[in-house]
Amino acid sequence: MTDELTVRSKQVLKLVIEEYIVTAKPVGSGVLREKYRLPVSPATLRNEMAELERRGYLTHLHTSGGRVPSESGYRLFVESLMGRGGISPADMRRVEHQFHQVEGDMELDRWAELAASVLAQLARNAALVTTPRGAVVELRRIHLIHLNEGTALAVAVMDDGSARQAVCILPYAASQEELGSVATALNAALAGLTVVNMAERLSSLHGPAADIAPQVVGMLGRDGSRSAVSQSGLLAMLHQPEFQVGDTARRVVELLEGGSLLAGLAERVAAEPGVHVIIGSENGLVEMSDCTVVTAAYTSQNGGYGLLTVVGPTRMHYERTISSVFYVSQLLSRMLHAND
Repeated sequence: MTDELTVRSKQVLKLVIEEYIVTAKPVGSGVLREKYRLPVSPATLRNEMAELERRGYLTHLHTSGGRVPSESGYRLFVESLMGRGGISPADMRRVEHQFHQVEGDMELDRWAELAASVLAQLARNAALVTTPRGAVVELRRIHLIHLNEGTALAVAVMDDGSARQAVCILPYAASQEELGSVATALNAALAGLTVVNMAERLSSLHGPAADIAPQVVGMLGRDGSRSAVSQSGLLAMLHQPEFQVGDTARRVVELLEGGSLLAGLAERVAAEPGVHVIIGSENGLVEMSDCTVVTAAYTSQNGGYGLLTVVGPTRMHYERTISSVFYVSQLLSRMLHAND
């Protein structure tokens, strides 16, 4: 793809993109020549930039004489022009320390929350992390928590560390002590089973446990195919210039909260492992035409996978973001498997 460009053209394109990423301002030939001390005349630089625009790698805004990268320019930058670093050893040590602090915690929701927070800090954009899905999981234990005379909160902890909960209707007024006895009966009958096996076991239950068990199994059946989503860094993303005009911010937030973005990413990442960089209109979503999505999967002990995703403007720091997503996905997978 880069064969059509000269070495100087590639250098100019790389510098324009790097400058625009930092400043968010259209880049002119004068800025490039003065700041980077390029050994060419202003006229030569203008010609190079005009040729890059003609080839579709740069474009310009009508309010300025400078150029900004196009989607094609960013794509070429990501695939062959940017560096391959991005995360300092100090940041790596800090992140690993944070994950080691929760190493004994088997609740995957907490791991996902930490991963989202860490990823948002590293990439300086919005981060979304889903808990693993797709694995065949078994029930580890059930807790029943008294809410009032007629209801209790059922919390089911699965063997992959995920937790699911729902409000159950009680057949009679029960105290917390009585609910503890019911939970003991449910755990004796259902712990270690998958949802399918639990449904087959329901007929063997009697008394209050028989009234509550179908509600618990129904909850697990509804939630078993869904992933919880932890989100961090949204405000940092929205404070960037691209989201200060029009209704761009509103449209992006609605899409992120609606879940359709992550649903589409799950299919793409499952089909092809690795870090995926989806720029602007490549998303296929009008709302994301000014955004880039960087995503990768991580795996849990039982073969399930979750997504780590960074969303930001197309003017994102690609080197740092791609490195961050790759690093956190590898670290999280490694620690979850070691935590089995």
